Amino acid sequence: MQLILIVLAWIVHLSKSQRGQLGPIPGQDKLRFGETNFKVRDQNELTGNEIPVAVPFNGGAAGNNIAPNVPNLNDAIRNVGRVAETAKKIAGIPGQAGLTERLSSSPQCSEDYLKICSDVSRMNNFAVLECLQNSNKDTRLRLSPECNHHLWLYKNNVTQDRRFKEAAATVCRKELDKCPDIKAGAELLSCLIENSDDIQNTHCRQFVGRMEVVVFSDFRLMRDFYDKCSESVSKTGCGVVSGNSEDDGEGHSQGATIHCLEKNLRTVDKSCRGALLRVAELSADDYTKDRALYFACREDRERFCEKEVAGNGRIYKCLMDHKKDKHMSDPCFEALSVRQKMVAKDVKIDKSLVKNCKHEIKESHCLSRPDASLEVTLSSLILCLEESDVQLSGECESELFDIRRSLMEDYKVNAEIVANCKTEISQNCDGLRREGKTLHCLMQKGMKQTLSKECKTAVRDLLREVKAGSDYRLDPYLAEVCQKSISALCSNLKAGKAKVISCLLDNVDSNLMEEKCASNLYELQYFISRDFKLDPNLAHSCEADANAFCGGMDAPDRSSELFSCLHGHLHNGNEGLSPECATQMHRALRQRASDVSLNPTIEQNCRGDLGRLCDVNKEFDCLQTHFAELEDKCKIVMQPFITEESEDIRMNKALMKACSPMLKKYCKAELKRKVDEGEALDCLISHKSDPEMDARCTAGIEHFQIVLLTDYTLTFKFKQACRDDVDEYCKGSGKSKEAVLSCLSEKIRNQILKEEPPLISEGCRAQVKFEVLQQSEDIKLDPSLYKACKNDLNSLCPSHSTSMTDAALECLRKNDGKISEKCYQKVFDKQKELEEKPDWDYHLMQTCKRYIKMYCESTDDEMLDCLYGHIKEGHLDQACRETVLVRMMERSRNSRLNPTLKRVCYLDMGRLCPAIREEAREDRKMDLQGAMISCLQDHMYAKKEPLSPQCAKYIRHFTMETALNYELDPQLKNACGDIAKKKCHKVLIPPGGGLVVECLKDLVETKELTDPKCRKQILKLMSEGVADIHVDPPLAAACALDLTHYCNGVPQGQGQQMACLLEALEDSSVTLQANCEKMLKDRKELWEYAAEVAPPETLGELYLQIHHSPSRNHFFVSIVSFIAGVLFFGICCGRATRSVPQMVKNK
Repeated sequence: MQLILIVLAWIVHLSKSQRGQLGPIPGQDKLRFGETNFKVRDQNELTGNEIPVAVPFNGGAAGNNIAPNVPNLNDAIRNVGRVAETAKKIAGIPGQAGLTERLSSSPQCSEDYLKICSDVSRMNNFAVLECLQNSNKDTRLRLSPECNHHLWLYKNNVTQDRRFKEAAATVCRKELDKCPDIKAGAELLSCLIENSDDIQNTHCRQFVGRMEVVVFSDFRLMRDFYDKCSESVSKTGCGVVSGNSEDDGEGHSQGATIHCLEKNLRTVDKSCRGALLRVAELSADDYTKDRALYFACREDRERFCEKEVAGNGRIYKCLMDHKKDKHMSDPCFEALSVRQKMVAKDVKIDKSLVKNCKHEIKESHCLSRPDASLEVTLSSLILCLEESDVQLSGECESELFDIRRSLMEDYKVNAEIVANCKTEISQNCDGLRREGKTLHCLMQKGMKQTLSKECKTAVRDLLREVKAGSDYRLDPYLAEVCQKSISALCSNLKAGKAKVISCLLDNVDSNLMEEKCASNLYELQYFISRDFKLDPNLAHSCEADANAFCGGMDAPDRSSELFSCLHGHLHNGNEGLSPECATQMHRALRQRASDVSLNPTIEQNCRGDLGRLCDVNKEFDCLQTHFAELEDKCKIVMQPFITEESEDIRMNKALMKACSPMLKKYCKAELKRKVDEGEALDCLISHKSDPEMDARCTAGIEHFQIVLLTDYTLTFKFKQACRDDVDEYCKGSGKSKEAVLSCLSEKIRNQILKEEPPLISEGCRAQVKFEVLQQSEDIKLDPSLYKACKNDLNSLCPSHSTSMTDAALECLRKNDGKISEKCYQKVFDKQKELEEKPDWDYHLMQTCKRYIKMYCESTDDEMLDCLYGHIKEGHLDQACRETVLVRMMERSRNSRLNPTLKRVCYLDMGRLCPAIREEAREDRKMDLQGAMISCLQDHMYAKKEPLSPQCAKYIRHFTMETALNYELDPQLKNACGDIAKKKCHKVLIPPGGGLVVECLKDLVETKELTDPKCRKQILKLMSEGVADIHVDPPLAAACALDLTHYCNGVPQGQGQQMACLLEALEDSSVTLQANCEKMLKDRKELWEYAAEVAPPETLGELYLQIHHSPSRNHFFVSIVSFIAGVLFFGICCGRATRSVPQMVKNK
């Protein structure tokens, strides 16, 4: 009121056209009034009112200039007495006497002043007013009803006085240009308050600031508020609505009514809502104007914001920053939440935001767009700023960040959450309000499908508005529970751009991840996975791809469909995603792989299978294990997921958890790639049998390999490399990986046998090789083989029946004569496949890895022959040598396992040994004892029918090798194996030198070899040596020089070189090498003995014995003489027979 009196003094002097400047007045003292420091002159004895001086609000240097035509204050002071007397005569204004009397001395408030405000100068009515009305919330210092009523009359008189406008017009002349049509004093003050940010005149700003304290304490003193909100006040029960002060004992405390209406903002009518928002806007810069919040937060303001200077919303900002502090009082927490709700409805209420984003708001026209309403909501402003091209300043970004975080802290700030989740909160999440716990409780219920559709939508909309997926700090509760996990796993990353959240999700199975952090991550990720825009990096990187391939990304209800669409284009060669989008898709897929609930497409389509087949835990593993049993709709969505797991091992959370140390040990290079494209899985597979491999990791690898067998498209690298080949050559094989592998491997083998160019692409051949290697290592990866041989494994190989190594298959191969027919057929097929492609033989590749790399790396198809060649040179260790010998023996035992024999002798076998081949087709075990090779040897050395040159060359080579190693000849081994172990044990090791055969030949010569079967095999071998000296390696080595010297040019085979040497032996003019001469003589004696003990069984054998006998000339003369005698006898005696008459002949 003192200001009004001063201004009235100015009005008196206006008629005299006095001009002057305001200056400092002696005797000033400093008074803290509310949140603003004012300097006042000694009190005027006539009125008891202070005289404001031209100083800044916040205690700066005094201003010197005001607008022209403002009267001199010193002159006004001299006339205050007269003005006061005039004021007393004012008629028709209730309580007019209170305008001039001191409140501290009034009969109604004098006792209250002494009890409550004795330390406040009694001469300063405004200071006393503030002290008395602010004490209202202290129950110990409650105002008396009389003083309460008197204060309300005083404030009402101030705002209702018609001369208030005249006084304001003197101080705020230019500012009133913005309020041309306003007549009432209260409306005028409201208009000035609304435009307070634009007031430049210091005196006018002081005047308005003083009057705000009065106005904001009671809703009935505000412009149009009473008229607009009286019905809403009555409906909500928020206070007394009568304008008569007699009905309200605490009229000036009606700021509580405003607070009550603000809390019920959703239920008040539209006009009142607008008025409430306008009031909030007007009180936005100084929290003391929000009376409910001021009373609620007085102690918190001193506790948290003592050093903050009021103005421009700084106290609001400070209190909001400490809202989540556990020491924040509940009343202040509630009042701040109400304020936040108001800001959500009208962004202009947040002075700090409007100030710090002023440039961005102006440039983007977010508050002045044609479609903008009077109140611009917070969400629309945030969306507008984000969608604009204006670069946000650091201050604006910081403001937006703080707002988003505050929205996550307290669910009551969001009206939609309060309205739509009321039931869920009361039933499940009551008492968890602070630090965002309520919101996480709702997200948890959302994961469990127990939220209503409306509530889930409200939670999603809030997360979308906040952009919760962009920065973990926006979620205070998540930041709190994940603090240790972030320090342990992601300390090197800066917050923002979803980096920390991605890091936590990628390490969710780490031993350093705390369980509470993981569960809260899942709750947030559950909603992120269901709204494309909640994942800011994915939305930004894939916006163009979504528009190009999937019809855009605006509708949140299409998020699952949109993600599936982009996933379908992830590996589409013709319409593939951009590199940036592909990277983000892989990242999102990895993060969604942690739990079925994070993959809405799988959760929706596999719900029935999950309930039917799976427990609550490890649902992905369960769906993978039972892939073949899944319903079609579930199988369709699981197929690409499993394929992605095989492409990016980090998607397979169970495998990553089991194999993380092994990956770091063996596969560092593969893990460095953003997407390993199946290389990391292949790396683990190739090392799974290493001695240092962790058993849990091995089990995990094998489990996943078995899962991948169901459908060849589940293996990413195999699908990518072989898709075209399968479509062209194996369409009828179905989807089974086993069947497709069988088809492709057969095509590859056939091309090798036919020596034709490969049909299957190089990349696919490499993948087939890798897959077959795994099958040969682990019998369980060959389902049909394992099923057929399971019982045989249990009976013949019990120690390997459950092992996942190559030992099981090796055991079955060694016992092929004992296994069941069904098992033998499968083992035989596997043997045939591996013999034709030895580089697919896991056991061979593992035991001979070092030597293959050293000697035979470029000889895939002839690798076995290459390795066998190095056995004779002593280059291989025992393990490799044994493996190679076993494989060579398998070839000699069964011609169908001998790809070289089939290739070079195919026609000869059909022409010369058709019966054996036909019987072998009907009985796969028939030629296990080398019957086919034996048949071809008989034809070659007995000269029954000549072999083709290529076949003859191979048979000659084979015979020579069996002479060096008797075990390569199955018939010789079966007949002489036990005898060799008994009689020739000293020369059994090392094998391959021919010493065993020489030992057996000596036994024949010394007549110690009595076993007819063994003796027959040795004699057969000797006869083959007669036909070709080179198949008798010891003799050929001893006579090598003599062959070159005396038999140069004599063709090999048919005994010609041996005949040459025998003739040289009998020629006294020829001197052979001593060793050669001795061995030839020994062989002749052996042949003579053989002729005695083994008479020829066929004409061929008879011819050989005669031809190689030392008395062959005698035999020749005798045979010729016998034939000549028969002819002579016929000539001489033929006419002695009775002649037949011609008639008889003609009959």
